[in-house]
Formats: sequence, structure tokens, C-alpha cells
Amino acid sequence: MKHSGLLSVAGLVTLPFSGCSSTPPAEMLTPAIAMPEWLRNVEEEAFGHPMPGDEAKLKFVIGLAAENVRRGTGGPFGAAIFDLDSDQLIAVGVNSVVPAKQSWAHAEMTAFARAQHKLGTFSLKNCILATSCEPCAMCTGATPWSGVEVVLYGAPGSEARAIGFDEGDKLPLWKESLMKRGIRVSGPMLQEEARQPFLLYQNSRGKIY
Repeated sequence: MKHSGLLSVAGLVTLPFSGCSSTPPAEMLTPAIAMPEWLRNVEEEAFGHPMPGDEAKLKFVIGLAAENVRRGTGGPFGAAIFDLDSDQLIAVGVNSVVPAKQSWAHAEMTAFARAQHKLGTFSLKNCILATSCEPCAMCTGATPWSGVEVVLYGAPGSEARAIGFDEGDKLPLWKESLMKRGIRVSGPMLQEEARQPFLLYQNSRGKIY
């Protein structure tokens, strides 16, 4: 028998109740962020291949940032997650804020999400985050909860701010704060190479947000 009315929870909350009616499909919190085809191809080709050394990983993500600009698929930031023991690529991410219409879709955040989805876990323990630019306030804050144990970055945040990006307010000793949590931080590195995606974006008159 189908019942309808109100359901009282512990006498405190009153919710609509439809008895034994079938449950409608759950609505997504937000539509899935589409992964650009070129990025998916890059990940497939590089997946599982070792990239030994910090510079190799950073050159790879700087290349992602530059290609994201050239393809018009987002901002001048790229990131990737690697296995700490084998140096093998697990997942990639690029800045997708504008095309996805999502303020949180920074390269580091999409790389976290992609790796967690692929691995089937919220914890990226025993993993490395490599990112083309110093993490902003949001991405720095998210790093401890991601579970990664190493952070490598290319350009300093000043390069992003120089063309108008708002990187947010961080603790002056943000590196030391992460290191106290057992997360090794190395950067800035390859600064001239890491600067190039920003120049490309500036020359292409990309949207600043």
C-alpha cells in the first residue's frame, strides 16, 4: 500500500514521505566535468610509464598547462599524480574553471579527483602531486586531505598573479606547514619553462578569474 504524508525523524525534522513508491534516480550534485579528448589521449599514452626525477614530472605537467592553453580547453595550469615508489603516472588534470563553470576546477583539484576516481579511494597515500605552478590557497588547503606525500611545483605563485590571477591568501610558512604533516615540498623549479604557459595565455587574451 502506498502512503504519502510527512515523516518525523526523532521528533525534530519533518520530511516528505512517499511510503513504498520507487526511489527516483539520484540527481548529480554537479554535471561531470568533461575530460578534453587530447588530455585523455595523453593520459592513456603515458599511464603506467615511469617518469623518474622531479624535473621529468614537472616538464610533463608544464606541457599539459601549455597544451591546455593552445587547445582552448582551460587556464594555464597542469598537474598530475604519480606513484611514489615507481614514478609511474596515475592521472592528469588541467585547469577547467571556465569551460566547466566550476570555481574549484583548478589543475590540482581535477588531478586529485581523477586519481581518486581511477584508484577508487579518497586517499592518495604514497603518491606525488606534480603541478606546473605553486598551489593557490584552495589547492594548498586541499593537499593534506588528498593524502599525497610529495608536492612538486614549477612556477612560483607570483607568475600567476603577474597576469592577474587571484591566488588567495596563504600562510607565509605554507611549505613548512605541509612538511610538518609529513608532505615533502619542492619548488619552484624550471621557472623559465614554467612561465611559458602564462605568456601563452596572456597573448591569447585568456579569461582571468
